[in-house]
Amino acid sequence: MKMKKRTISASTGFAAAFAVVAIALALAPADLRSAPVELNRIKAVVNGEPITQTMVDQAVQTQVQVWLMENKGMVSPDEAKREIRRMEERALDDLIDRNLILSEFKKMGGQIKDQYVDEQIKSFIGERFQGDRDQFFAELRKTGMTIAQFREVQRDQIAIQALRAKHGGEDSVPNTPWEKRAKYEEIKKDHASEGQPKVRIMSIPKATPTSSPEEQQKVLESVMSSIKSGGDFGALAKKHSADSLAEKGGLVGILGRDMLNEGLTKVAYDLPAGQISPPLDDGPFWRILKVDERVGQKTPSFSELEEEVNKVLTIEKRQKNLETWLKKLRRDANVRIYE
Repeated sequence: MKMKKRTISASTGFAAAFAVVAIALALAPADLRSAPVELNRIKAVVNGEPITQTMVDQAVQTQVQVWLMENKGMVSPDEAKREIRRMEERALDDLIDRNLILSEFKKMGGQIKDQYVDEQIKSFIGERFQGDRDQFFAELRKTGMTIAQFREVQRDQIAIQALRAKHGGEDSVPNTPWEKRAKYEEIKKDHASEGQPKVRIMSIPKATPTSSPEEQQKVLESVMSSIKSGGDFGALAKKHSADSLAEKGGLVGILGRDMLNEGLTKVAYDLPAGQISPPLDDGPFWRILKVDERVGQKTPSFSELEEEVNKVLTIEKRQKNLETWLKKLRRDANVRIYE
C-alpha cells in the first residue's frame, strides 16, 4: 500500500454533507449505488482512528440523499450529476474535517442535550415537510435510516455547527471604509438591475435550394472564423444572413421578452454587452446573436448596497477565522492519507 502525507484543503461543504437525511437512496444515480468498492480499504488515519473506503462511501451516500432532498424538483439531471461528482471528489477531506471537529468537541467535554436534538428535528420537519410528521417518517423509511440514527446525525451536526460558529468569530473585526469600498466595486455588478439587451441576429440556413448542408456548414465556419478575427458583425449579417433583418445588419434593437423564442431570448439576456453567442441550433437555421449594449441597467449606489457589503465582508472574515482554526486542527492532528 502506498502511503502519502498531504495537506488537506479547507472544506466548505461538510456542514451540509452531514446534515439530516430524509430522501430515498433510490433517487441517487444507479452508477453511484452499484459502483464496486474495495471493502475495508483504509483511506486515512486520523489520530489513530482509521477511515475506511466504506465509511467514505457512506458519507457520500448521506451527502447525496441530503442534496437530493433539499433540491428535489429544482435542478436538472445534469446539474445533479455534476454536484454528486463534486461530493465524491471532496468526500474524504470532508470526513476528516468532521472527525477532527467532533473529536475537539469531545475533548471540551461537550454534550448535546436531547431537547436540542428535538428542536432541530422539529425545525427540519417544519421547513422541509411543512410540519407533516407522517410525510417525514415516510421519507425516512425510504432511506433505510431509523429515527435513532437520524437523531445521532442531528446531534453531531449541532456540535459541528456550534464549534464552527465559535471559531468563525461572532465578534469580527469591524469593516473599514476602504474594505467596504473595495468590496462594493467587486460585487456591484452582481446586484445591478437586468436591463434589456440591444441585440443583433444572424440567421445562417442549414441548407438552401442551391447550397447543400455540407456547403452551408462551411459558410457557418467561415462566418465564425471572421467574427473571431474581429470581423464586423453587421457587415457579415448583411452578406450571409437569410432573414428580414439582414439589410439592417441583423439589428433587432432593444429586445423584449416576447420578441424571439424562449431559447434565443434566454441566450440574449445572459450574454454580456459586446459578446457574441456560439451558433445556436434553431430548426432550419443556425442563429448567432450579438449584444451591442444593455439599456436601462441600473447599478445600485454604495449607500444602497452598504448593508449587503457589510454582510459579505463579515461572512468572509468569519470564514477566514474558521479556515485558520481548521488548519490548526489539521496541523496539530496526526493525519495520514493513503492513496
